[in-house]
Amino acid sequence: MAFVLGLASLAVVFIDLGRTRIKWLEVLFSKVFNNLLRSHERTGMLTGASWVIIGAFVTILLFPRDLAVLALLFMFLGDTAAALVGLQFGKTFIWDKSLEGTIAGLMVCLAVGFAFPNIPLLVLVCGAITAMVIELLPIPIDDNLRIPVAAGAVMVLINNFLI
Repeated sequence: MAFVLGLASLAVVFIDLGRTRIKWLEVLFSKVFNNLLRSHERTGMLTGASWVIIGAFVTILLFPRDLAVLALLFMFLGDTAAALVGLQFGKTFIWDKSLEGTIAGLMVCLAVGFAFPNIPLLVLVCGAITAMVIELLPIPIDDNLRIPVAAGAVMVLINNFLI
């Protein structure tokens, strides 16, 4: 899987770099994907989708399977829940994120974590909290990379401390 994600990471980086430098590729990419992109992705070097693939690749390389899968689910499901709830119900903002969205994302991360009974509760809770705190913070690295890497790192550290 790491090999496949490594190749996919290279492919999406080349496509993203190409769309910012080759006019016909930019036009084609815009026609196909423009409605799916957020405003900063239209002008940025890499799209969120590229960061998802890169984040998955790095996470799978760095962490044991169960913790890597859980960290990726925190990114996929927790971050998505945070965004959807935050956009719909967000009223209390911390930086540019809503507290309501962050709490929803945390609840989803915790719920997903209970599907992994072999992961100690403390590891799961610390990983979920880390995922949503990292999502909330205004760090200039795409959250599709920072969420799984930070959550995975914290879970590995806590898990190793418990052993």
